Amino acid sequence: MMTVTQIDPVLAEDGRNVAFYAWKDDDETIFWSISLPMTIEENAFEDLRSDWVELGWLLLMQQA
Repeated sequence: MMTVTQIDPVLAEDGRNVAFYAWKDDDETIFWSISLPMTIEENAFEDLRSDWVELGWLLLMQQA
């Protein structure tokens, strides 16, 4: 069983969606996205990057 080694959150251009890329140790990628109830500026998103990564891990664990 391959394990996820990294999660990268990406803010969409519209600022209202966040995409998550989960990388497995065999280079397979899992993708999902969430819609936000408001627009987030890129700077604010980057300031909270570690929180978005943590949310990505929590969402991934809920799917498992």
